[in-house]
Amino acid sequence: MNFEQRINLVIIDDIKSVVDGLTAIDWDACGITLAGASSNGAEGLELIKCSKPDIVLTDIRMPRMDGLMMMQSLQELQLACKVILMTGYSDFDYAQKAVKLGAFDFILKPFSETEITQAVLRAKEQVLTERSEYLNQKEMERKLRESMPLLRQEYFSLLIHHRTSWSQAAKRWEFLKIELASCGFTVMLFKIDDFEKSISDLPIHEVELIRFSLQNIVEETISKHSKCMVFRDGDQRFAAVLNASTLFTAEEIGERCCQNIERFTKFTVSVGIGEEVDEVHQLPDAYRQAETALAYHLFTDGNGAIGYGNLPKTDRQEPILLEHQKELLLVLRSGNGELAASLLSEMSGKLQSVVPQPNPDYSLSLYEELVASIIRMLYELVPQQEVQPLVDRFKAERTMAGTKLAVLEQQILKLCKGGAELVKSHSLSEGEEMIYKSLKFITSRLDRSLSVSECAAYVHLSPSYYSSLFKRVTGMTLTQYLAGERINKAKKLILDGMSVQDAALAVGYEDRRYFSETFKKLTGKTPSEFRESYESKSAVSPESGQ
Repeated sequence: MNFEQRINLVIIDDIKSVVDGLTAIDWDACGITLAGASSNGAEGLELIKCSKPDIVLTDIRMPRMDGLMMMQSLQELQLACKVILMTGYSDFDYAQKAVKLGAFDFILKPFSETEITQAVLRAKEQVLTERSEYLNQKEMERKLRESMPLLRQEYFSLLIHHRTSWSQAAKRWEFLKIELASCGFTVMLFKIDDFEKSISDLPIHEVELIRFSLQNIVEETISKHSKCMVFRDGDQRFAAVLNASTLFTAEEIGERCCQNIERFTKFTVSVGIGEEVDEVHQLPDAYRQAETALAYHLFTDGNGAIGYGNLPKTDRQEPILLEHQKELLLVLRSGNGELAASLLSEMSGKLQSVVPQPNPDYSLSLYEELVASIIRMLYELVPQQEVQPLVDRFKAERTMAGTKLAVLEQQILKLCKGGAELVKSHSLSEGEEMIYKSLKFITSRLDRSLSVSECAAYVHLSPSYYSSLFKRVTGMTLTQYLAGERINKAKKLILDGMSVQDAALAVGYEDRRYFSETFKKLTGKTPSEFRESYESKSAVSPESGQ
């Protein structure tokens, strides 16, 4: 039988035969240990003091101390035991008084062994019930003590998100034994730099160990300068609420946290710090300030602290345009990844040089609009099944990397280069068709002046994109192609007997001299020399007999 279930019994009666009969009962079979017996109330009380039994089976009338006096003594000594009184009919009223004093039960003499054992077993059941409740309560108290740190953290998480007056907070503050002073608070937010990317291949228990280690470093660092409460605020963030330090500013303490984390781990953190507030109900305001300050790490490499008081103070964001945005999209349409990268770098430099620094959310919105335009254009130019993996990869990396402007720019650069390659691969096949269509248009108009704009308009392309595509498909510029086609047509006309002047006009050259120069440049002969060379060949043909 378990120790918790073992029950001790003491028997007290001034009649020896009664004591002998009661001690002869097989109490062990009932799960009860007989701790001792006594023949009077005074000795019985001493026995109870020494053995501290769970159940006392006693006569109500005894020499030196009766049962009633003994019960009063038990109450004064705060000895918790179940007292069962044995009494005769003449002592019935006396026994009732004892029950009122806390006796568990009473049994009328004469009694049987069954009546005694049943009464004792009822007392045993009550003892075990109370013992179980006591142990459960102690276990709950132990768990509560162990949970106190977590309960404090959860409570402060509530305080920074929900406005709470001190009158509402005071009792819980005392119950949780919070050591912070009840006024004068600063809120810090810590974001682990590149956390999602760093832990992507780690098992969950290692990830949790990393979070715990970083939180512990922050707590130990701040605790050297101020009373604080550090708690988790999302998967990648910790929050700290601290009282003001007499030696260091909050920014200096935040920087020390950054230094210690970098020193003892392979991670770094970005810190945003709200301004000091006086009362508990102002903690949500300080938290929002810390979030705003943390957002400005968009423009940094992290591993540092930014205080809300150091941010530019402005009510409205001045409009900012991303220069070269339209040009970038046009360049991507032509499949020129290198030029797109150059334009993107120039856009980044212009944005970062803005003084004062723009609101981080505003800057992100500018880039999000650019990304949306790029992706929309790619869907228009490339089959979805080919462009979708590039878009999905960008979104996955975007989610994993967090909000650092330099990282975002690198991701957009990869999107641009990958998109340009896809556009280039598809624009050749589709572009060839469009260029070949324009060649028919060109061939039918060799007798007149033709511009790039006219040829591009015929196939509904911009002049710059048409020129680039024409060069990739034909290997030459439009001017070079026109000159070659015109001279080829002129050669045929000259051989058919047309005069040089008429041939020049037929292929769009009004100046015969310029025509002759171009003709010689491309054929190595003047128009007349070309005609003569073919006439001389005819003169020495086999049919001439020579």
